[in-house]
Amino acid sequence: MGVRKKRLYGAQELRDRLGVSRTRVLQLVARPDFPEPYERLAGGAIWLAEDVERWIAEHQPWKLDDRADEEG
Repeated sequence: MGVRKKRLYGAQELRDRLGVSRTRVLQLVARPDFPEPYERLAGGAIWLAEDVERWIAEHQPWKLDDRADEEG
């Protein structure tokens, strides 16, 4: 049995994935409908990629791509 690694997004990964600025990431993660962080570390919050991808599918479907399927 192998250990399944969790894919995680930090603030920079959110910027890259969503194609937005640092300021916009801060606005998005403050929204009540954005997923709660998986964990808060000294370097900042991290989110489960699957939670973020689900949010993208629901709120910004034009930003969906095949990458999420390939990495999963």
